[in-house]
Amino acid sequence: MGNRGSIIGPTTQTTHRSQREPVSPIGEGEEKKAPTTPKRNSVFQAFSTSNSNQNFYMSDDELSSLAERTRLRDQSTKYVLDYIYYGIPCNVKGVIKNGSPNVSSPSKRRHTSPIKDTFLISDPDLTFITIDRAEVLRNRNEVLGVTDTEADVVVVDVGDEYYNYPEACSVDRGGNILVSIRDEKIQRRIDGQALDKLKDRPQTPKKPYIVGVEINSITLGWWATDEGTGLVDQYHVEYLEISKPDSGFKVLLIREWAREDDLLYCMEKLPPNTSYRFKIKCRNRVGWSDFSEVSEVATTEAGPPDRPNKCFATMITPEMVHLHWHAPRDNGARITNFILRGKRVGGIFKEVYNDKGMSYVASDVEGGCQYLYEVRAVNKMGKSSWSSNFIVQVPAEVDPNAVCDVTAELRKGHLWLECWDGKDERQFWFHTITGSRSLKPPEEWVEYKEQLKLEKERNAHMRKEKVKEEMDPAVKFRMKRFKFFKELRKHNNAPTSKDPPLNNLKIRRMHLFSDTLTVFTHYGKKDLMKKTKIIFNGEEGIDSGGLTKDWYLGLSRSLSVKAHKIFAASPSGALEIHPSSGCSPTSLQKFKFAGMVLGKALYDRQFLDMPLTKVFYKLILNIDVVTDDLLEVDETLSKSLGWMMENDVSNVIFETFSVEVIDGDGRKDRMPLCENGENRDVDEDNKAEYVKLMAEWRLKFSVMMQLEAFKSGLNLLVPDHLLEQFSIGELELLFNGKKNISVDEIRAYTIYQGKIEAGSKICLWFWQLLRDFDDEGKMKLLRFITGSDRVPLDGFDPPFNITDGEDMTHDMLPRAHTCFNQIVLPRYKNYDEMKTKVKTAIENTEGFDLS
Repeated sequence: MGNRGSIIGPTTQTTHRSQREPVSPIGEGEEKKAPTTPKRNSVFQAFSTSNSNQNFYMSDDELSSLAERTRLRDQSTKYVLDYIYYGIPCNVKGVIKNGSPNVSSPSKRRHTSPIKDTFLISDPDLTFITIDRAEVLRNRNEVLGVTDTEADVVVVDVGDEYYNYPEACSVDRGGNILVSIRDEKIQRRIDGQALDKLKDRPQTPKKPYIVGVEINSITLGWWATDEGTGLVDQYHVEYLEISKPDSGFKVLLIREWAREDDLLYCMEKLPPNTSYRFKIKCRNRVGWSDFSEVSEVATTEAGPPDRPNKCFATMITPEMVHLHWHAPRDNGARITNFILRGKRVGGIFKEVYNDKGMSYVASDVEGGCQYLYEVRAVNKMGKSSWSSNFIVQVPAEVDPNAVCDVTAELRKGHLWLECWDGKDERQFWFHTITGSRSLKPPEEWVEYKEQLKLEKERNAHMRKEKVKEEMDPAVKFRMKRFKFFKELRKHNNAPTSKDPPLNNLKIRRMHLFSDTLTVFTHYGKKDLMKKTKIIFNGEEGIDSGGLTKDWYLGLSRSLSVKAHKIFAASPSGALEIHPSSGCSPTSLQKFKFAGMVLGKALYDRQFLDMPLTKVFYKLILNIDVVTDDLLEVDETLSKSLGWMMENDVSNVIFETFSVEVIDGDGRKDRMPLCENGENRDVDEDNKAEYVKLMAEWRLKFSVMMQLEAFKSGLNLLVPDHLLEQFSIGELELLFNGKKNISVDEIRAYTIYQGKIEAGSKICLWFWQLLRDFDDEGKMKLLRFITGSDRVPLDGFDPPFNITDGEDMTHDMLPRAHTCFNQIVLPRYKNYDEMKTKVKTAIENTEGFDLS
């Protein structure tokens, strides 16, 4: 060993002595006096300068090592006092574990300590630090002016005040700190060497990640930034509710002294289907890091609907109450139905309505009585709780001056429907509850649209997307469509006479396709431009528009009959050119006929029932098809070609650049996909070209002659350049009209005739019935009344008409006049009677008669 001419004195001081100079150790009989508990300012000083209880001869290397160790330990101890306990009075005790090499004499006095089997010493294995509760109480008493005598009877519990502080901290010989968190079994370790070298703020954390989501909770996690040194003493997490971006980020939690295995947090009691984002920063002794990037969006799972607001009534008479309610927040799962229950005051609740609508005509009321109603919403996740009671007093007599004060419930922007008057070519707004109309945008509707726009912009901002300033799609399509029809008339030099020439077309209903094909075979452009008047053989109906609509729908549906081999249904249900249609003159004539039907329907502003594939629309619009389009019409071939692109085809595929075809007579042949394709083998290097050519063949070139025949018929009236201004979705709408039937949109174009009005019980029942029908039922009823199962894009012309059947008995079926879009309703006694009669009529009606 080196020079042994040095000894250690006090913990923080070194005294050099002669090697032979005697040292006077503390006598065995002397007891070390416990130091007076210092105040905050002197705790560290008292510990670091306390007298040694034993001196040792040490070499220079040992002395240097001890000095460095002492410096690290003192630095770590100061860190604990300043940055963990924030200056709270503490007890600091140096202890050495029983059995340590430093324990060589049984003369050391044993002390009671929180660490078992330990001895006090000035060069300890551990420095043990806890809150000095006695000093805390003394300082508090001084501030409060409580004397020592009074303090004996004043009981103050400081446990709750300092509960979140570590229960204890200890510093080992290397300056490493162990933090004992209350109620946790595992201690947090802070590296003493890393603490000594700490000069910079922590690195910016990575963005938080989402561990899991449930209906009412989100669990998030984050990564430690101190690389296991334990120097980060606090994590600060903030959250943003995306639906409320103006509120900004809010503090979610502050996690102190978290271990690397404890960097998780569960955010609970959240509403369903609500989206959040998170960010985090962290702190060490030097300062705070920057905030991390914002996390990905985390959305709680869908849940049952919120509790609806209570019902309200817009009409109360002695014989009925017209109830309404607003849809609550659906919490991510579409509301499927509403349940309404009611009772007379003092009675028992019973279910009176269970369907999709948001209004109900309660006609089983008695004048002079009081009733209670409650509503709840249902989705696939469950049921909402019942709304609060709506109490209504039914009058004993009709009061012509009675008014339901529900202005606040009605002044909501979403209750207004924007509509288009095709006859006057102007917009108007229809209130879906009151039925009122406005030629100017209502204020609440304008505010509502602005809110939707802002919400869209905020969501786009959160997704870091640019918001495109686009025109309302409905308005944009309306403008395109108006321009299309104007230019179509101009292109064909359409006559402006109010009495255009007619083509009387006599058709057998059971031979709709063949009879029409025979007539159209001899038609030219001028014949197609004439107005068609349909006469169904054996039927007395006179065509004033209704029979024509019925003819167009029936004819378009006949084009997809398999036996005709014109169109075939794709896996999606949409129509494509029949792959086995062939190219015979008869077959091509059928395709020209199909194009003529479509072109004339567009010219006459009539709808068809001919849903085409996106590939077919691309071919009509002269848009190039791509390999991905193949999936819509031929899933098997699409998967095969996809497999080729993803795998090595060497010694697996033995194909040439050709395809097998079958002609109209059933004979097989090979068709090259490129020049000399039948002699060119497919290999790994050229497979991409083969896949592209094969897809183009299947989608386009295999039916090119049929496509050209179809377009030749279409172009007789409608040139390509007029159609190419539309998108695929717009073209679908132009050909087939709206598939979704909006009851309120029909109401907006409705007039009432006879001794009824919009608020009459029979009319309210009718609208309730139409709302409660499924999509198929709505289409059947609409076709029964108008001859078409689609809502016109420009509204009904003539208007949709509900007429009072005062000359009919209540046991009769309703009558319809499709030429006038009119339904005549007998005065049914109740809603159930009307429902039965209307369903019977629409299920058992075909053909037209005079009435």
